Amino acid sequence: METDNKGKTHLKQILEKARRLDEIALDTLAREYYPIIFRYFHYRTKTREDAEDLTGEVFVRVVGSIETQKGDFVAWLFRIAKNLLIDYYRKRGKLKEISLDQMAIEPSPASYEYERDTLHPEDIKKMLNLLTDEQKEVITLKFLEDYSNKDIAKIMNKSIGAVKALQFRALSALRDILKKEGQ
Repeated sequence: METDNKGKTHLKQILEKARRLDEIALDTLAREYYPIIFRYFHYRTKTREDAEDLTGEVFVRVVGSIETQKGDFVAWLFRIAKNLLIDYYRKRGKLKEISLDQMAIEPSPASYEYERDTLHPEDIKKMLNLLTDEQKEVITLKFLEDYSNKDIAKIMNKSIGAVKALQFRALSALRDILKKEGQ
């Protein structure tokens, strides 16, 4: 995700064209944001097919309502994704997100080198599964998706201070889990 001024200006220009349903602009948005939204679903659904279906539906809804979209595009995109995810769980009778044990998680280059080098992915999944849903979301967005605190605040509809506090609590909980397991 580009957050510099040049990137913001470029995104603004693309959005202006996309709101006029310019096919090239819509395609550009899809190419840039499809992988991000796919990863969001991939970490939260049972199968790759479910993640692909939900991601496709996000972009169908984007095309259907981009003409009236206001405010931060990325936050709006994630609100659509989050609402679809809630519907996905309701249809399956699961209000709680799928446990991270059932998902493939790879360490991110943005994660701490020590943890990445010394912990196995299975250990990380088990530890993340012990966190609250909000803590899992903030850790996923920060360390797996490499979002800034400002972007996470928009996505989660929280203040930057609340995001920092949530990250602190999540990392403290992970640290406590590591201590208990003797890592």
